[in-house]
Amino acid sequence: MPKLAVVIYLMSTAVPVAAQTTLGMRGGVGFASVSIEEVIEQESITGIAIGPELGVPVSEVFSLRFAGTFAQKGGGGTIEDIDVTLNIDYIQASALARVATPGEGLSVGVMAGPWAAYRLSCDVEAAGQGLSLSAACGEATFADFDIKTWDFGVAVGGGVELPVFGSRRLRLDALYALGLGSVDENDTKTRHLTLQWGLAFPIG
Repeated sequence: MPKLAVVIYLMSTAVPVAAQTTLGMRGGVGFASVSIEEVIEQESITGIAIGPELGVPVSEVFSLRFAGTFAQKGGGGTIEDIDVTLNIDYIQASALARVATPGEGLSVGVMAGPWAAYRLSCDVEAAGQGLSLSAACGEATFADFDIKTWDFGVAVGGGVELPVFGSRRLRLDALYALGLGSVDENDTKTRHLTLQWGLAFPIG
C-alpha cells in the first residue's frame, strides 16, 4: 500500500510549466532578400511574419516546436539601372528542435530545423528610367520571375523565454530561414531573418 500511495502522489503532482506541451501565437517583423545573379546592389524588404506554434517537450532541455507562419518574403535590387522589387507571400510550416537551459524561470536556447513554404501570391515592381510598373510574377514583361509554388530550406536561430501572467511564457526569438531550392528557373533563392515575440499557454 505505501508504494501505491507514492505512485498516486507522483501521478497527481503538477508537471512543471517548462516541461508541458504549449500552444501559442507569435509574430514579428521579417527582413527578406533573394539571391539573384543579375541583381547589383541587392537590398532587403520588410514584411510581417505571424502564426501559431505548438511546443512539445522531449526532456528538460530539449523540445520540438511546430509552427505555421504567414510570411512575407522577396527582395529587391538594381538590374540595369532599374530598381526591381519582388514580393512573395507564403504559408510556411516548420519543425524546429530547441535546446535550452533548464528550469521554469528565464530560459535561453538555440533551435534549428527544416521548413517548407507554399506560395500564396507574388508580384514584381520596377521603377527607374521613366518606368513605374507592377505586375503579377510570370506575367511581367519587364522582369522574368516565374516563381514556383513551393520553397523549402533550413532555419536556425535562438532566443529567450520567461514566465509571465502565471503559467504563460513570453518568447522572444530571432530566426534565419535559408532557402535551399531555387524558386524560379534562374537559381533565385530566398533569405529571411525574422525578429518575433509571442505568448505560449500550457495545454497538457
